[in-house]
Amino acid sequence: MRCPRSTTILMPRLDGYQTCAIIKRNIKFADVPVIMLSSKDGLFDKARGRMVGSQDYLTKPFTKDQLLQAVEQHRRVA
Repeated sequence: MRCPRSTTILMPRLDGYQTCAIIKRNIKFADVPVIMLSSKDGLFDKARGRMVGSQDYLTKPFTKDQLLQAVEQHRRVA
């Protein structure tokens, strides 16, 4: 069983969208659920996350329970 990975949207060199797209293009990791965590809460930002293959997108601040719920939901699917 593959565990969901989380990625932050703003990082040096590659952003979270680029990182997610790279993960999803790799056949070994294409089925690994990606949960994006970001302070960006715009509709475009969330849509862009879905377009690059993320299964979920949580905006900061989020609660521990919200994060655990997202991980559990996607862990069951993986």
